[in-house]
Amino acid sequence: MTEKITAADAIRLLDSGKAVAVDVREPDEYAVGHIPGAKLLPLGQVIDRAAEVLPDKNALWLVYCRTGRRSADAVQKLESLGYTNLRDLGGILSWPYEIEGDFEGHF
Repeated sequence: MTEKITAADAIRLLDSGKAVAVDVREPDEYAVGHIPGAKLLPLGQVIDRAAEVLPDKNALWLVYCRTGRRSADAVQKLESLGYTNLRDLGGILSWPYEIEGDFEGHF
């Protein structure tokens, strides 16, 4: 069972370069706003593209989506592919820190 991670713990790991955020929303959602430096891996592409987008199966990946439903699903899929160091960050709607994007749409 993958651990959940709080935004406060996540930002410390991201800022120190010890983890990378993974956004499993769709490209249009990512464009509106995402955690700075996050890699885009839409949920529907996790099985086919994980090795390309997330090459290190032992790196610390912080998986998030909009509300937390897709991130939990993505974490299960990544675990089935052999990823060993995942944290479910939940939804970007509860992310209190900086977000980058065009902000023209809505989450």
